[in-house]
Amino acid sequence: MPLKAHYQATRADTAALAQHAQPGDRLYVIGGEFIVTDDTSAIGGSHMVRPADSTTTHGSITIPQLLARCGAVFTQPPTQ
Repeated sequence: MPLKAHYQATRADTAALAQHAQPGDRLYVIGGEFIVTDDTSAIGGSHMVRPADSTTTHGSITIPQLLARCGAVFTQPPTQ
């Protein structure tokens, strides 16, 4: 299933994004860009994301953590 353009920090959207995001997908938040990695969380099995400008996995967080911290995630760069 293709990703929606916008996800809110709700249980339904968090579960949908965590289920449908694939490694290599780019996720955007206001002021930043993240890449979905091959790594998964030991708890919950959600894919991890890392800042797009990072070359290491240091600082990676789960998709639910990203949504909780930022409140919204976009699958295309948000217009400013």
